[in-house]
Amino acid sequence: MEMKLLGWATIVLALLIFDQSFTSVSADLIEDTCNKTSNFKFCVSFLRSKPGSATADVQGLAQIVADQIQINLKDTFSEASKLYKEATERVIKECFQICSEVYGVAIDYMNGVLINLKSKNYSNTRDGLSFVYGDADTCEESFHEEPVRPSPLTKNNNDVKNLALIGSEIVLILG
Repeated sequence: MEMKLLGWATIVLALLIFDQSFTSVSADLIEDTCNKTSNFKFCVSFLRSKPGSATADVQGLAQIVADQIQINLKDTFSEASKLYKEATERVIKECFQICSEVYGVAIDYMNGVLINLKSKNYSNTRDGLSFVYGDADTCEESFHEEPVRPSPLTKNNNDVKNLALIGSEIVLILG
């Protein structure tokens, strides 16, 4: 009996040590990966907040970022379209129209990004992410043309741009 108990205690201890080292390696992978991006703090904070990131490889981390970009694009497209319908001022209405159009295009680009990422066509993945970044930037800049108006989509645009940038940098690690 005492021998069986000692055997089980050894197995449990070994599993705990394995679990700790696995978690540590995963956390290091997130930090190592994010260390190769231009926005380490944003990258680490974002990835650690996402389920599955602790056990993902670099391809999985890129997939997590890409999936979130797609969600953000669809949400921002919906928001810009809603604001377009509600806007009464001509200049603001034009800004929301531009944003709706570029986010519609960005969603199409992102569909291609997701396909290319899964098929490990990293060059086309990066190109698509660059277009997505540019579309979010175009939306934001439309509010900065004369007459300048405050953009209610600044946070959305910045989130998409930050994610597209770190996504592209993570994909660069892959090849």
